[in-house]
Amino acid sequence: MYLHFGENLQVAWAQLRSSKLRSVLTTMGITIGIATVIFIVAILEGYMLSITEDMQGLGANVFQVQKYDRSGGFSTHRRRDVRKDIKKEYAEEIRERCTAVKFCGAEVWNFGVSFRYKDKKTNPTYRLAGGEPEYFYNNAEPIDDGRIISRADVMSNARVVVIAKDIVDDLFPFEYPLGKFIKIAGVKFKVIGTFEDLGTRTFGRSPNNRAVIPITAFEDLYGKYRSVYLTIQTIDAAHIDEAKSQVIGVLRQIRKISPGEDNDFAMWSNESLTESFKNTAEMIQMVAILLGMISLLVGSIGVMNIMLVTVTERTREIGVRKAVGAKRQAILIQFLNESVFLSLIGGFFGIVLGFLLAFLVTSIFDMPFAVPLWAVVTGLVVTTIVGLFAGIYPAAKASKLDPIEALRYE
Repeated sequence: MYLHFGENLQVAWAQLRSSKLRSVLTTMGITIGIATVIFIVAILEGYMLSITEDMQGLGANVFQVQKYDRSGGFSTHRRRDVRKDIKKEYAEEIRERCTAVKFCGAEVWNFGVSFRYKDKKTNPTYRLAGGEPEYFYNNAEPIDDGRIISRADVMSNARVVVIAKDIVDDLFPFEYPLGKFIKIAGVKFKVIGTFEDLGTRTFGRSPNNRAVIPITAFEDLYGKYRSVYLTIQTIDAAHIDEAKSQVIGVLRQIRKISPGEDNDFAMWSNESLTESFKNTAEMIQMVAILLGMISLLVGSIGVMNIMLVTVTERTREIGVRKAVGAKRQAILIQFLNESVFLSLIGGFFGIVLGFLLAFLVTSIFDMPFAVPLWAVVTGLVVTTIVGLFAGIYPAAKASKLDPIEALRYE
């Protein structure tokens, strides 16, 4: 005699309710394992969306040259791989000699900078760039008011600055900023322009926390002996490969790289950086899945233990059912259903917990909230498989009980 599926679920639910604490402790391993995987995958997915959004400003026909390669959004190099700096003078060579290049500008950055205006001073959390006029075109950072840095400003080491919204809000809440003088590293700079508001993206980091001064003025403040970035825009997207080839040729000649030797500089674009991050994200996902599997293994052992205890506690019940005609297969299916149901309960709460943690973190850091459907489906499938494997031995043991011995059990 077979129990219907609905009846099996009712029996399983009754067993869970009869020993709530034991059931919670049993499913905790499965819950933690599924929650770990869902959380990590959701955070990586949201971060990927943020990076993609942040890099859209470069455009399909813009790429950069810098000293070292980038991996997952970070500059990386081997300890023995010592390279010469990228110099700002290279930009002029590229502008003159590369026909597929529309704009090429050098830029260099400093982080943790503060700005002062009269008695007001910002926190040292801002970014300061030293750039050329091409900075504004290549990085797609439009001006809201005023003007950009000119070639004359660069040539004359002019003490002028273009500031973004966060600095305006901090230093000029009730004043018009253009024409005012702010201090950077103790030196006065005249505000000649303000950037458009770009919103808030990527782990809560505002793109409005920056200022740009002429690269020559930047060198006067912080020194000339550092590597710069070369940001290059081609005449159109169709010429990006041609432009890269031309730039590589010019740089190899300038840096005296012999034929057959590897480039001692790195080039990257939206596509290459995105691909690099994807590779890093996949490695992190694999680690998360491994940790989740270990937790699921622990959880499956817990499910098996509770099912074995359940078989022992319900020995007389099994004997009665067999005495009135229940087949061995019916007993087996019932206990397998209960094991799967127990695992699915843990998996469901794991998915909910993973969602909540991911939502909390993405809200705090102002990231997109995204949980791939495959992660949810995989979580449910895995918990079902865990329940099946954990329940096979206890279910088989229950189905093999001798009805007479079972009825005598106390």
